[in-house]
Formats: sequence, structure tokens, C-alpha cells
Amino acid sequence: MEHINRTFKAAVFDMDGLILDSERTVLSIWEQLGEKYGFAGIRDYGISVIGKNKQATVDEFKRVYGEPGEPYERELRVIYNGMADKGQVPLKPHTIELLSAMKRAGMKLAIASSSSREEVTSQMGPLGALPFFDALVTGDQVKRSKPDPEIFLLACDALGVKPEEGVGLEDSFNGVRSCKASGLYTVMVPDLIMPDEEMKSLADIILPSLKDVQDFLNLK
Repeated sequence: MEHINRTFKAAVFDMDGLILDSERTVLSIWEQLGEKYGFAGIRDYGISVIGKNKQATVDEFKRVYGEPGEPYERELRVIYNGMADKGQVPLKPHTIELLSAMKRAGMKLAIASSSSREEVTSQMGPLGALPFFDALVTGDQVKRSKPDPEIFLLACDALGVKPEEGVGLEDSFNGVRSCKASGLYTVMVPDLIMPDEEMKSLADIILPSLKDVQDFLNLK
């Protein structure tokens, strides 16, 4: 494994699909709702809204299916939150090891998630990872959804660092676009969707797991 020859003052993490193994769960629920209500091609829709906030998700539903997406998004959240409350949406492998190594290195940490603050705290709280983070920036705090860089820039401001002093970690295409546009060193750790040529050109590096991120950053 290669190592980067620099250190970072801070790291900004996406949540869903990166440190929380949530995207497979959400996609499965969208498929259940598609079958229940007769929405064809719901898997493609579910993949298309990975990394987007609630408003962008329901707007895309309206565009694709021609009817309001709010009732279906609410039903999805009820099902998902029930699973999360039971601990059925776990952390991705090596999350705690990476966060611990970053804190030992003196790095400041933030979450920049398109989910709401309530969702972030309720889903992450029982899993033991929230105390590692110095700041939470969530979808209900921003005016512009990913791929706009607003959420990553707000996270850097909250940590008191310049983007060029930090590393950003993402799994989704819109997340990588957002992270790169912010000026953070951009690490992609793919989840459901493998990187295409655009992602390969945008991300500073693509790594298969959080363990590889720890190794790449040369964190003990």
C-alpha cells in the first residue's frame, strides 16, 4: 500500500455508505416500496438519489414518476429508522479503527451528511462513533445539496481549517463532486456504485476500504 507524503489537520466524512452501511438498506426499502406501489425502475431511481438530501430526493421522484415523493420518502424513513433503532444498520468495517487513529494523530473530525441532524445523531449515537467528531454539518443546514460544495465548506469552517488543510472522504458520485469542488483532498471509498472515468479523474485517490484509508494516510 502506498502512503501519502503529507499530513492533514482535519478530515471530513460523509456518513451514508461511507461510515454507516446504510445505502444497501435504503435501496432495499425503495425496492420494497416500488413493488408495493407499482413504481417501475425504482432501483435505478434509488441509486440516482444516493448522496442527495431529502428535498433533492423528493424532487427527483416527482420528475421520474410524476407524483409527490414526500409520502414515499416518509414511509421509507419510518422503516429505515425502525431498523436503525434496532442496530440493524451497522458501521462499515474499520470505522472505529480509522477514527481512533485520526484522533491519535491530532486531527479534527467532522461529518458532512445530506441526512438531517436528527437522523445523523439517532443513527450514529448507538454505534459509538459520534464522540470522535468535533462537528456535524447536515442536510438541513445547507441551501444547496451535493454536488454543490457548500456542506464541505461549512464543515471546514466549523473545524476552523482551510479546505486545503483537510482530507474529505466520500463514496457517492455527487459526494465526490462536492468534496473535490470544496478544495479538500478527496478520497473516494466506493460503496454500491463503482467509480467511472469522471470519478477517477476527480478523486485524488480511490481506495477499497477504510482500512486502506488508514494505511494510505500512514496513521498508526
